[in-house]
Amino acid sequence: MEKKKALRIAGIVALVLVAIYAFGLLTDNTRGYDKVETSIALQQLDSKNVKEAQINDREQEVQLELKEPITVEGKEGIQKIISQYPARASQDVFTAVKGSEAEKFNTKVTQDSFLMSLLTMLLPVLLMFGLLIFLFTRMQGGGGGGMSPFKMGKSRHKQLNKDNPENTFDDVAGADEAVEELDEIRDFLSDPSRYEKLGAKIPKGVLLYGPPGTGKTLLARAVAGEAGVPFFSISGSDFVEMFVGVGASRVRDLFKEAKENAPCIIFVDEIDAVGRQRGSGMGGGHDEREQTLNQLLVEMDGFGDREGVIIMAATNRPDILDPALLRPGRFDRQIPVTNPDLAGREQILRVHAQGKPLASDVDLKSLAKRTAGMSGADLENVLNEAALLTARVDGNVITGDALEEATDRVVGGPRRSSTIISEHEKKVTAYHEGGHTLAAWAMKDIDRVYKVTILARGRTGGHAMTAGDDDKGMYNRSELFARLVFAMGGRAAEELVFGNPTTGASADIEMATNIARAMVTEYGMSPRIGAVKFGKDEGDPFSGRGGGSSSAPSPEVAAIIDEEMRMLMDKAQKIAYEVLSENRSYLDRLAEKLLEKETLRRPDLEAIFGDLEPREVRDIFPGQDIDRPKDYREPVKTPVELARERGEEPPKRNDFFSAARKARMERRKKAQEEHLRGAAPEQTSQPQGQAAPQGPERGFQLPEHERPDNPWTSDDAPTRQIPAQPETPAQPKNAEQPKNAEQSSGGRHHKEQPSDNPYERYPLDENDK
Repeated sequence: MEKKKALRIAGIVALVLVAIYAFGLLTDNTRGYDKVETSIALQQLDSKNVKEAQINDREQEVQLELKEPITVEGKEGIQKIISQYPARASQDVFTAVKGSEAEKFNTKVTQDSFLMSLLTMLLPVLLMFGLLIFLFTRMQGGGGGGMSPFKMGKSRHKQLNKDNPENTFDDVAGADEAVEELDEIRDFLSDPSRYEKLGAKIPKGVLLYGPPGTGKTLLARAVAGEAGVPFFSISGSDFVEMFVGVGASRVRDLFKEAKENAPCIIFVDEIDAVGRQRGSGMGGGHDEREQTLNQLLVEMDGFGDREGVIIMAATNRPDILDPALLRPGRFDRQIPVTNPDLAGREQILRVHAQGKPLASDVDLKSLAKRTAGMSGADLENVLNEAALLTARVDGNVITGDALEEATDRVVGGPRRSSTIISEHEKKVTAYHEGGHTLAAWAMKDIDRVYKVTILARGRTGGHAMTAGDDDKGMYNRSELFARLVFAMGGRAAEELVFGNPTTGASADIEMATNIARAMVTEYGMSPRIGAVKFGKDEGDPFSGRGGGSSSAPSPEVAAIIDEEMRMLMDKAQKIAYEVLSENRSYLDRLAEKLLEKETLRRPDLEAIFGDLEPREVRDIFPGQDIDRPKDYREPVKTPVELARERGEEPPKRNDFFSAARKARMERRKKAQEEHLRGAAPEQTSQPQGQAAPQGPERGFQLPEHERPDNPWTSDDAPTRQIPAQPETPAQPKNAEQPKNAEQSSGGRHHKEQPSDNPYERYPLDENDK
């Protein structure tokens, strides 16, 4: 389309140029005359060899028709010549022509016509106006054809309807709670009578928030595919322009069209582009963005009526949104969309594995356990990287080794295979990463390392990754201190073996410092400071925050905080040194294996540390023990713990939301069966990908020295990966943080038919009766 448009413009320009050239030829009265020097023309006048002469006063030219032909520069038979003269010599030329005894001579004074004069005056103005029109069109249309400058205030939304759905809720997994909330809105729009009989009102606005890449936009696309009502989609940045009043005009135009198509849904992606807290930055109250936000607030919940118009929005930064935007009546329902859990990751992997030939050694459940902390797009990227690696080696199936290498590439980046590393540096790296690994395996209060490597990836020379048995949401003081010991294990190994630390521990020191500061200033774990929180950063003032710190400590308290942090760091370093010294033989054995294989996984580590007894770390702070009463009793046990002691199955609670979900899904299933009655059933695709091609399997394989001696299966694989670099001091994570991106996943199935009795439809649990 763009190519045709460019060719059309080029053709028009060519026609205009040809027309101008033809017009010049037709209006040229000097055709047939040879241009000569002024001296030759004067010589012919003096020799009286002139039959006719014409003086063109404006052009300062003299045209002569000679009586006898002459030869000029080797050209013979020239009888018509033309020459120019300076303006001051016009009188002399006239005298010479008059004295040449020509049979006929004339003086021509050219004057422009009125139309030509008008065109000469208006042409620059027309060109400037056309240039402005072009610039306005480019600015408003983003270079893609654009719109008229007279339509700048029109909304630039995209409208979808039920005839062109892109996604449905069956494409979403790992976000069951968000799907449930949004499915309720879809159900209300399709069958509002059930809710209206109970006096219920649908939420006027829904805000999806969470880290980047967790599927917020995908959920909105799924709502568009499921709603069955007009769906208007627009980006928050489309409202804001450099011209005053354009954003507010677009908001009014969007809501006007939405009201005309009610019931409908409006989705604003990245609403923080227009919804930042007012009063931030340097724009003042007349800032165009704030005027746009004011109009948006009025349209969402003002004097006007917007019955049947539901607002959906997505953002990564709910903390910087204006409070007036978040209050009930505007965004009644705020839905967090977080990274998926173990079950969600497995579902996502199965969805993205469809259409990809997987080898027989691939275990997606085991892969889900080793990719904790990743978003759906990270998991999609893992499978895509594995497919690219397979294509690179001309394989026909995606192997487990390809998925393992792809996971490492997503976490830490590609291998730096071209970097030349000396043998001494390899040895230092092996002992450094071995120090981290041994510190984790030799202590009880930290999850064990399940993979350690000295291969350089991205900006790191190696890394050790820990994994636990469950998803951990909180940490006690001993566990946080154990993480300090784990972080200082690499530096302690360098001092123990080589007697001289290196710069490789800089990231470890930064992570340990953040943990120690959080323990003292945020979590109240220091007896000297107490349960007081200090120095919470309020954020960037240009993001709508104060830009300072609240509860700033006094100089005396700040000195105590520094002393407590230094004490924690020194003690962690000392304990790490003691642990490595006591188990030096394990450290040497581990370093030797790392230098040999470069990458060790859990089976290899279990073979090395099989008989190692982990130790407990006590007395983190002097006098930390709390005086307990004499009749101290252990905490009560949960129903699951009691059932396990009795050897019974853990009890399953029949909660209200599960029953509501089943009822809603049964209604959807019944409606779909009525709609598709008589249609041929669709064939379902295989959950783990398409069938492997015939013939021997070829795929990406790790080098023999990198492969574990006893590869794990899904039963003994680690269930959780806890990175080493903290995202916040409370939840330390690995320095190689996985990236975030959009996620997608698969559907849900329910079999129970709900009863007509609402109390039977949502039965109470025995504990709730």
